[in-house]
Amino acid sequence: MHTDLITGATGFIGYHLSVRLLREGRNIKLFCRPESKHKLSSFFKGSAEIVVGDLCDYDSIIHAMHDVERVYHCAGHVLDWGPKETFYSTNVQGTRWLLEASVKRNITRFIHLSSIAVFGIPSPSYFDDKTPCDPGNDFYSKSKVEGETLVFRFHRDHGLPVVVLRPPVVYGPGSSWVKEPLRLIRQNRMFLISGGKGTCHLCYIDNLIDAILLASKSPNAIGQGYIVGDNNSISFKEYFNYLAKIVGAKSVKKSIPLCLAHIMASLFENTHKLLNLEGRPFLTHTAVKMLTTQSDMCMDKIRHELDFQPKISVEDGMEQLKVSVHNSIACNPIIRKRRF
Repeated sequence: MHTDLITGATGFIGYHLSVRLLREGRNIKLFCRPESKHKLSSFFKGSAEIVVGDLCDYDSIIHAMHDVERVYHCAGHVLDWGPKETFYSTNVQGTRWLLEASVKRNITRFIHLSSIAVFGIPSPSYFDDKTPCDPGNDFYSKSKVEGETLVFRFHRDHGLPVVVLRPPVVYGPGSSWVKEPLRLIRQNRMFLISGGKGTCHLCYIDNLIDAILLASKSPNAIGQGYIVGDNNSISFKEYFNYLAKIVGAKSVKKSIPLCLAHIMASLFENTHKLLNLEGRPFLTHTAVKMLTTQSDMCMDKIRHELDFQPKISVEDGMEQLKVSVHNSIACNPIIRKRRF
């Protein structure tokens, strides 16, 4: 029986995809770095093959690809801060070597997880799958554009059967888009920028996995790129207040003007550079742009070509989040004692 290879299985999307594939009866290989192996869920013990390697090491990639039928490329460096080399080694060079190995191993489907960031940060006022890519000014967007370009080039030049999916904010239990805002909300450090009017394009994790599986099977998907998300977008104010409500916190009302946010971002970024600090600054210019841009996202293409319909609404997704968060609180006496 042929096997599916998943990169980024220790990440949020890769984990949920791997679980779904196992439940559908697929054989899976989880490709992860030596230092990340311990992060794999115990759920995979005895049910998935673990292959240790690195996207920066072609030999380990070609070894992992033995007897693989489909590749789900979920790995990526996803941050709004960091050196160019870190983004490009994973999002560009790692993707290139994975594509080369896929051609050599005659892979039957290569699913590439991209992002709506390929249309630029800030995003255009309106964008769909015909909108030209815009590398923007941040390394993440630039590297994702180059990664996509490589994927389509390998389809055009080598006939590799590829599909590109472009999700926006992917959320659900365990997502960084849930954990980090909740941490700030619990600490009463959360604030809005320009009233939180920026558009939050959401994609619940189950909806994304549904789209990935459709893309892996439909002959119409080969050689195509698709924006994938939930049916409706909301404002970031609405999103953060959904999260606040889940943990019984007060609504997020503190807000700072856009001009002040950029001043703060400059201060935090320059301090990081000057002191050579690790991690990301508390606020960056990229984050400010993303949180304040108002735009319309159209995903008619995936609806029409793959008959994709998101099953989980924002309300349903938040209800599932509520159950997950409350279960976590019930199991954690430190969090349980906190008052919001």
